[in-house]
Amino acid sequence: MKKSNTTYRRGRQSPQNVSPKLAKRSSNDVKRQKLPASTDAIRVAFAKAAAAMLIMDRSGHCVEASDWAVKMLGLSKMALVGKSIDRLFSSAQNDTSSFVAELVKNGNHSEELTYARRGNSKISFLVNGKKIGDNSFLVTLYDLTGQSSMSSKLWRVDKSTMVLPEFFPLSESEEETDYRSLFQHLPYGICLLQNNSIVIANPIFCKMLGYRASDEVVGKQIQNLLEEGSRMFFSVLQQRVLRGETIPSRFETRMLREDRSTIDVETTFALSWYQGAPALNVCINDITDRKELEKRLTDSEGLLRNVIDSMVDALIITDLQGKVLDVNNEFERLTGYSRREAFRTEIPYPWVPEEDLRSYIGWLEKLRENNVLRDFDITWLRKNGEHIAVSLNTTLLRNSSGDPVLMVNIARDISERQASQRELSRQLQRLQVLYDLSRALTETFDIKEIARITFHQVEKVIPVDAFFINLYDEEKNLIREVFHVDIVNGVRTETQTASAPMALDEKMANSKVIYAHKPLLELRDTEPKKPLYLPFGNEEKAAASLMYVPMFSKDRTIGVLSAQSYQLKAYSEDQLALLQSIANVTGIAIEKANLYQETISNSLEIEARNKELDDFTYVVSHDLKEPLISVEGYAKIIKQEYYSLFNDAGKEYIQSITDSCVHMKRLIDELLQLSRVSKLAEKRSRVDLPKLISEVLEEQQFSIREKKAEIIVQEKLPEVLGVDTHLRIVFRNLISNALKFSDKPIPRIHISAQVEHDAVIISVRDNGIGIDPAYFDKIFMIFQRLHKKEEYEGAGAGLTIVKKIIEANGGRIWVESKLHEGTVFYFTIARS
Repeated sequence: MKKSNTTYRRGRQSPQNVSPKLAKRSSNDVKRQKLPASTDAIRVAFAKAAAAMLIMDRSGHCVEASDWAVKMLGLSKMALVGKSIDRLFSSAQNDTSSFVAELVKNGNHSEELTYARRGNSKISFLVNGKKIGDNSFLVTLYDLTGQSSMSSKLWRVDKSTMVLPEFFPLSESEEETDYRSLFQHLPYGICLLQNNSIVIANPIFCKMLGYRASDEVVGKQIQNLLEEGSRMFFSVLQQRVLRGETIPSRFETRMLREDRSTIDVETTFALSWYQGAPALNVCINDITDRKELEKRLTDSEGLLRNVIDSMVDALIITDLQGKVLDVNNEFERLTGYSRREAFRTEIPYPWVPEEDLRSYIGWLEKLRENNVLRDFDITWLRKNGEHIAVSLNTTLLRNSSGDPVLMVNIARDISERQASQRELSRQLQRLQVLYDLSRALTETFDIKEIARITFHQVEKVIPVDAFFINLYDEEKNLIREVFHVDIVNGVRTETQTASAPMALDEKMANSKVIYAHKPLLELRDTEPKKPLYLPFGNEEKAAASLMYVPMFSKDRTIGVLSAQSYQLKAYSEDQLALLQSIANVTGIAIEKANLYQETISNSLEIEARNKELDDFTYVVSHDLKEPLISVEGYAKIIKQEYYSLFNDAGKEYIQSITDSCVHMKRLIDELLQLSRVSKLAEKRSRVDLPKLISEVLEEQQFSIREKKAEIIVQEKLPEVLGVDTHLRIVFRNLISNALKFSDKPIPRIHISAQVEHDAVIISVRDNGIGIDPAYFDKIFMIFQRLHKKEEYEGAGAGLTIVKKIIEANGGRIWVESKLHEGTVFYFTIARS
């Protein structure tokens, strides 16, 4: 610490020369029995002050004493500390309790008391007490007997450093430097005012206001260092202090720095005495940072409040017992209870219904274990009695020590969500009914069973007492009942339907639906005495709620479906739309059943006609063969025995007859073969393709040698599933055609197979004359030829037979070809 060369002038001490700022700081430290280590200088200053001072607690006991007080009273500090004032002093009335009581009561009290020293010598003191803290009092002793020379001591001040000796009564010892250093290095700004003018200021005061030295501050009016808004308040408190009135021990104000910027300070006043005149001791502490933090905190709290109030969910903050501490705006809107009404409300809350209270309390009991609980669906009761569904999320907040302190409940209105879930569930149920109905209806083509399945699906989603399905014949304008359910003797029963169709009558509800092509909903206000629509109804009791919907097929009404209830207003437009959807599915199923029955009938008819045709073909072919053989035989006899008798024209006629008989015989043979293929229903078995093809090639060995053909067969051909005799016919025809329709010197035929999934694709490729793509379909028709019989022999039925065999085995055949390049025939057959 840098030593000052300040000199001191002596002055007179008075009971008010001790600054309350020092007293307050001392008392706050002393009541903890010792000063903090960081204030060693203050502790030393207090102990060695040239004044007899005591620190007293509220009970009247001494907790700290200056060295001068110890010397003056002739006791050790250990003996003095802890003693009560009533044992140290006595009044003229021997009642020291009045001093302690008055001091504690008023905070300031002065009284003349007597102290008995050892040897029974007595000293009179003016004892001045002043409150310096919540539980601390500064007691100053002034010797009235002349034994102390304190009243004769002079006071010294060095204006060059503005150290105020009155703030610390100085002794004549070498300890003056300690007091001066303490004053200069206090962490508070201190100045002394006389007539509103600064006469003394310490360095911290100057530094706080941005001045380099105290000379720049001394002489300035204090009002010029105050912000305009703080001047009047400062002046009012200043005048009250000078009048001896009570003011706040601390107050906040705003001061101007040298650069005209402002700082917030916490200020205390204390009356003092300087150079024989009263003065005001002003102590300031810079709280700008604190004020900024307070502003930020306030702004943060405001922001948090805005965030909380702008939440779309209701927020309830409670203590651990469930007492409500705060709610947000959404809570007020959701429940109808204001923040004032909800504040400090305890369980049971008025917004939690009694029936849900037990589950809510059980929910909260789980919180201590989990800290956070989510998605608890509960019903709340609004102030107007309306129920509302909410989803509750509760969080247990803990302090830094991990102890729980608050519960935060966030409630979200899920009324719309639950309504959507109910609607979704209802729609899913309807879709499930439609799906089940569609699936079930695919398993039958019986119209009555279709109607029965429809009824069972309808009753899952719609309350039904009576139900019927009627079919409509538009061409004949007839209505036919196919299914009817009604309540008979109190039991819902499937009743007997009318056997004969009836003409559509305007008295029937069916007519309204059929002619208008739209559904009908009738909800009666009272129960009718008799049915309004006949004949399809319960003649004993009439339905009160009725739905009729048309069944369509390709924009054509094919019938009416009806669901009825004997309850008033049992149905809605939504249920009518659902019933229409069901009727649409049922209508499709009924139309499919009708088409199926029609298809079956047509198939049977076609099958019968095909059988007749096959039988006719077989009979005709067989019967034609006998006379043809006779004609051929006689022609050959004539040619052998009488050939020389004919001229050239006769010989040509005989040869033409013979050739025509051969050709006709070939046609009849192929017709017989085709009819036999239609009749064969042999069981399919595994066929060894390599062996089968080898045997077919062996049969045609003469033709192969004659044509000098090259036959290539793929190795390791797969086994197939088919009829051996049929496959021989197929390969025989395809190979013979490849040999026949070849214009190359060396015909080449390649036979191969390729496995695809469960089938085998077999190909027969040649390098022959090829086929024009325009005739790809024609070659498979019976007796269709692309060339004259003089060019290529044959009847034109071979490929027809091949195609019929392949298709009879579940396969297909097709051709690819280019003229003059060759042809490939492909056909599929089941894999073994």
